[in-house]
Amino acid sequence: MNIILLGTGVAIPQLEKAQSGILVKTPEELILFDCGAGILGRIVQSGYDYCKIHKVFFTHHHLDHNSDFLALLKAQQLTAFDSDAQVGTMNVYGPTGTQHHVAQLLELYDYLTVDVDVTELEDGDSIRVGSGVASVRATKHSVPSIAYRMQTPTSTLVYSGDTEPTESVRDLCHGEVDVLIHECSFPDAYASVSNHTTPAKLRDLICDQHIERVVLTHLYPQASGYEDAMVDVVKERFPGRVDVAHDLMKIFL
Repeated sequence: MNIILLGTGVAIPQLEKAQSGILVKTPEELILFDCGAGILGRIVQSGYDYCKIHKVFFTHHHLDHNSDFLALLKAQQLTAFDSDAQVGTMNVYGPTGTQHHVAQLLELYDYLTVDVDVTELEDGDSIRVGSGVASVRATKHSVPSIAYRMQTPTSTLVYSGDTEPTESVRDLCHGEVDVLIHECSFPDAYASVSNHTTPAKLRDLICDQHIERVVLTHLYPQASGYEDAMVDVVKERFPGRVDVAHDLMKIFL
């Protein structure tokens, strides 16, 4: 499994950060987790072919996690038209409400002819993804939201999406996990913030888990300049590797 953190920012613009999006290359296919503003361009920068993405997994439906989805569909449609190729079905997965959300978007832009198939996932669901399995747990955010565990025969990724620290993400980290990509939106000076996670809260959540590497992402501008200190807080009780995400960061498992 190869992982590219396409976007590591939030809805507030930051020059060096696109919004949320992670590209996962398995032996069989390219999979996109979230697709916020700037992600289509980051896919091109990554060197991967956006026309080969036929699975998108959403954690929730805030704009900074889904606003480039229609741009991705249109790019695939136009590229196929120019090359006289057929556009494959886009398979979309997400929490409760995803079907309605996607239907409304496609109704607004009725010139998009890409076939879209939507599957809503609930807490505890698991689905086959190629030779792997994607498992889902509900998380704690301001709208329906889920986290994913993507497990292939050789590696395991857990992606939190946006959430307060929650036992459901801890549950997804059962056994051994190669990498946990967890939101860490603010330094601990903002510990009272809701719907998001700070370093000390993340540290306490994962301190006794068998996770090889933790990557902190979804960084608000308030985290700028405090990244090293945020890593140090997590490492106070977590013995594994801790990194701060940056756009186009690559992880090879």
